[in-house]
Amino acid sequence: MKTKVITLSSLLFLSLSVQANEEQTTEVETAQSKTEGHHAQDVRNVQTKLEADYFTHDHFDGYAVGGDFGITDKASIGVTYTALDYTWNDRLGRENSSDSDMIALTGQYNINENIVIDALWNVSGDYDQLTFGGNYVSDASFGVWNIGANYSMGDYNDSFDFEAGVLIPFGDFYYRGDFTYYLDAGYDTEFENKIGWTNGSIDVNASFNMYEFDDSYVGIHFGYLF
Repeated sequence: MKTKVITLSSLLFLSLSVQANEEQTTEVETAQSKTEGHHAQDVRNVQTKLEADYFTHDHFDGYAVGGDFGITDKASIGVTYTALDYTWNDRLGRENSSDSDMIALTGQYNINENIVIDALWNVSGDYDQLTFGGNYVSDASFGVWNIGANYSMGDYNDSFDFEAGVLIPFGDFYYRGDFTYYLDAGYDTEFENKIGWTNGSIDVNASFNMYEFDDSYVGIHFGYLF
């Protein structure tokens, strides 16, 4: 019978090998996490989440609540309820008001790390409207940028638009800016600016939107990501 002697050097070699394997596994997991995980305001984010928004304008106030369900880190489906309350003065100076609401179904699919397609369908409310489009998204030294286009059709109008956006994180805080140019809508441009904070699970921000760099409204957003 042969006796197998385990020397101190062989134990040391075994220990170093195990440690190296663990470090390699950790590096792979970290790389995968960086690849699969995206900032809460990244266009590619498809995490399951709940969201609530409030926005106000000189002539309307509104809120929206909804959520998205993430599917295999590649896609998401969701639903959003929006309610608006309008006020205005007629020619005699009398104040008038009206309200409206709508339910929208949303969907998104990340073809790869750079190409995202999405759609939104207003299925109830004052009008039916379907919007679908896509974005090219890329990481940059300052954060993330995207450029894309959308087509909308339905009871409201048939229109085409181009959009571009940037996401600039600084610590847990961030700036998100999105510019949209409309070809066939009642206004030509929209510029949305957000300043917010997120820790990966909670996302809060304040926004300032400008239509044609003249008319504007402000809003606040709260999101919880699972």
